[in-house]
Amino acid sequence: MQIDNQTRSNEFYTNCMRYFEALRKTGKQDYGFEDEFFYTMPAMSEKIVSEQ
Repeated sequence: MQIDNQTRSNEFYTNCMRYFEALRKTGKQDYGFEDEFFYTMPAMSEKIVSEQ
């Protein structure tokens, strides 16, 4: 289960980075998503670390 969570977290992070890159390339912003991402990511990272 830990590996599955790690894989999903990595996939989520990768997809978010792709989304942010696409926004930057088009000169757009998604402040709502950015707020949620930067609020959620530390909690996700802590959960992954504590499971190992």
